Amino acid sequence: MKKNAPKRPPSLFCLDRTTDIILYLLQRELKTTKLSQKCRELGMESNFFYCDLGLLTISLMELPYRSEKFMGWYDKKLNSWSKKVVLQDVNSTAQLALEFYQYIKSKASTKNIF
Repeated sequence: MKKNAPKRPPSLFCLDRTTDIILYLLQRELKTTKLSQKCRELGMESNFFYCDLGLLTISLMELPYRSEKFMGWYDKKLNSWSKKVVLQDVNSTAQLALEFYQYIKSKASTKNIF
């Protein structure tokens, strides 16, 4: 029996590999957070399928620090940004992930907020 590897959708942006991977992880995290929010609204337990990719994503971004306070801020922003996700629209989610990435990088560069 032949196994086929899942095919990843092509990147919408011409970026280096690491940034492309970060954007892919951010897209997945935004989508699963949105899905978790929908499940909570329906009274369902969503922790069974939710995969927390935040620490991995932040590590790949090579930010100068990753304190608990920063990760709390990241989770709060992830929850607010995921409300903008349209689950059926891959292109808008990719665009949102890019904007979220740029937002995180710009805020992380100003150390006085943490």
